[in-house]
Amino acid sequence: MALAYQIKINGNDISKLTDYVVGRNKLYASAERNMQGDLKTSFIGIFPKVELGFTYLNRDEMSYITTLLDNASFTLEWWDAQSKSYKTGTFYAADYDTPLFDSNKELYKPFKVRLVAFNKLT
Repeated sequence: MALAYQIKINGNDISKLTDYVVGRNKLYASAERNMQGDLKTSFIGIFPKVELGFTYLNRDEMSYITTLLDNASFTLEWWDAQSKSYKTGTFYAADYDTPLFDSNKELYKPFKVRLVAFNKLT
């Protein structure tokens, strides 16, 4: 079965992807070790980070993508391998660069951006 889509930002299907990586980042609080070396901590949860790699984009495609990414926050829908379903959450885009490839053709080089969740997976 093929996925209907890989990822959506604010309901917009994102294409032109070369990479799609979902990180499952564990967050702990008050982590410390006792004299025996045993770790004592409180597990807060798993916070997803989604890394997207884009192929060459023209000026209109770059404008479209950066308009979505530059919001302070956005709704992200992504495929979760563990649950075998789409998940939805509030994310923001970490810092990213948009390298120009050819100014005459207004073509941009491939780039990557990491999307960071505000909340843990439920």
